[in-house]
Amino acid sequence: MSRAEELWERLVRAALRRERTGIDAFGRPYTGIAGNVPSSLSNNRDIDEILRAADEIQDEDPNVSRILCEHAYSLAQNLDPNSEGRGVLQFKTGLMSVIKQKLAKKEVGAIDRSQDIARLQEFYKFYRENNNVDKLREEEMTLREPSAFSGNLGELERKKVKRKRVFATLKVLGTVLKQLTNEVPEELKRLMESDAEMTEEIAYNIIPLDGHTLTNAIVHMLEVRAAVSALKYYRGLPKLPVDFPIPATRNADMLDFLHYIFGFQVCVSMILNMEVEMFG
Repeated sequence: MSRAEELWERLVRAALRRERTGIDAFGRPYTGIAGNVPSSLSNNRDIDEILRAADEIQDEDPNVSRILCEHAYSLAQNLDPNSEGRGVLQFKTGLMSVIKQKLAKKEVGAIDRSQDIARLQEFYKFYRENNNVDKLREEEMTLREPSAFSGNLGELERKKVKRKRVFATLKVLGTVLKQLTNEVPEELKRLMESDAEMTEEIAYNIIPLDGHTLTNAIVHMLEVRAAVSALKYYRGLPKLPVDFPIPATRNADMLDFLHYIFGFQVCVSMILNMEVEMFG
């Protein structure tokens, strides 16, 4: 069996395992409601990310999880108030059931929605501190140093997945907070802006393909250079829209093109899982 066939089998096995275990690329569980946001809702990906973040923080703060779920419901309601889109009525009914279950749990306590914004602000700061956010990127960059790279692939992947999970959750918390209020304290606003920048990919992934260095001989291997070249965005393809999100740390590539054309909702998660299964 060739290496390409072997890697393909590993990807297929990983996809099947994810379906059985219900775990996404960030190590978060796929719940029935979070994994089934109707495609007829125009910003279904945003709603899906909010619900996944709600699952992520459920044990840490059920009240904030409830706030996120209610906001996701409001977004769905605003997008399709009459539930005319395919699957929208079932989705809203299911999400409302989840919200009622959260409200019924004892740990949520008495609900005072006038305190939701303050509670969300405090939880944002708590979540940052609890996950040592300021150290996450520094630790990952240390592991990517040439002297440490070759022997720490597994640890590097674990750090990367954790970083992506934490910053994905922070991004959702910050986005929801800004949508709920314009009165965000300046100190917290600066933290949110700094954290939002951290959600971008580091300039290289798995091996430092974009890093200009003489110490990583692997990037000069012909097969590696050919693989990188094959993924480049060549002239024959239509231009991506100017508002299509591309991290400032890299150029557009074929994976971005496929994401734009086919609109895969889980495209990023699929790629992350592929990386973990192939190299983790």
